[in-house]
Amino acid sequence: MNTTIIVALLATFTAIVTAIITDFLNKRSKLKFEERKLKEQYYLEFIHALSENMNNSESAEATIRYNHAFNNLTIIASPKVLSSLYEFADLLINHLKNNSVADYETQYTKAFTNLIKAMRSDLYGSKSSKVNKGLTEIYLISGILKSTPTE
Repeated sequence: MNTTIIVALLATFTAIVTAIITDFLNKRSKLKFEERKLKEQYYLEFIHALSENMNNSESAEATIRYNHAFNNLTIIASPKVLSSLYEFADLLINHLKNNSVADYETQYTKAFTNLIKAMRSDLYGSKSSKVNKGLTEIYLISGILKSTPTE
């Protein structure tokens, strides 16, 4: 076989393999990006529902939205997030049903901080040690902040 033909075949083969590998890597990267965006959406939905439920604990609709957001996380969240989520939920349920959790506020803040850190680690992957660096307490505010009018 002619050397020119062999070189042409090798070049063609290399181009085809390169195109296939590039396409595969692009699709994988796109899927990871879409998965991250979906997780971010679900995590934000959960935080929003939790906040709404904290601000309006008497609302059945707020509780239902919180329950749906919680249940949706079981589909998309990583095992570490689910573990933190269940720890957080168990604490809430035990407090609401039995009102017997010693030092509830401290335990709540710790469980919530662990949950948010797990979510952030899940979203940012290998950068997670940097994204949570220095975060010792994470909390939400509830209720309406009002300034008192000056007279």
